[in-house]
Amino acid sequence: MENREQSLFQRVLHFFCREALMNARSTFAAVLAAAIFVSGTSFAGDAAMKLKYLGHAAFELTTAAGAKIVFDPYTAGAFETLACDAIRGDFDVAITSHDHADHTCEEVLARSKNKVSKAGKATFGVVVVESFATFHDDAKGKKRGANLVSIVEADGFRVAHLGDLGHPITAKELPKLVGVDVMMIPVGGYYTIDAAAAAAIVKEFAPKIVVPMHYKTSKVDFPIAPVDSFTKLMKTVEKAGASEIVLTKEKLPARTTVVVLDPAN
Repeated sequence: MENREQSLFQRVLHFFCREALMNARSTFAAVLAAAIFVSGTSFAGDAAMKLKYLGHAAFELTTAAGAKIVFDPYTAGAFETLACDAIRGDFDVAITSHDHADHTCEEVLARSKNKVSKAGKATFGVVVVESFATFHDDAKGKKRGANLVSIVEADGFRVAHLGDLGHPITAKELPKLVGVDVMMIPVGGYYTIDAAAAAAIVKEFAPKIVVPMHYKTSKVDFPIAPVDSFTKLMKTVEKAGASEIVLTKEKLPARTTVVVLDPAN
């Protein structure tokens, strides 16, 4: 009799343990699914890259593995005209298109492991940077000097920053710019190409996403035009309402889309 009761007890205990384990697995799965939905990510290995607009012509690009690249980090208060807050943090790579104070900050460069300021190709771990010599004006540099156009390749993306480009460019001159995933382009004019020239370059190279930069804001008081001078010339424009976008291959637009980011600083 005692053995029968013990056997019955064991069967009951086994039943409740099995139910508890199944419920726990179900709860874990539900929590995991909710976490994936909220975060917008997956565990399938899809690469995601983040692009953050810091202000003026400065951007922070973060790879899926966490490598940080900064483009044209400005010096806060440059020319007593740039009122953006100072850029903080350390970077794996700093890319500067030229050495003017609103595009180069020595303090940021000192906090960066690697630096790119000349034309050529360089590899930093999984990040490849290729830069091309152009000019800051329409007189082959006689007015404002040289400028770098740079393309960063990482996570299967190609991200281009045109610096303070001051003249038209063609696909024949810079074929590697054709069809880049993201193009950061100056649009304000005066020191750089203006809105019309920027629109022509976008049409020529057909990037998937265009992020305008170097335009007049409440914190950038140069004699340059506001971003609307450019966006009114473009067909597809989205105002992100944020300073950062997450890039995934699945979400890249089928047609060229202008994304206006709010400066973080």
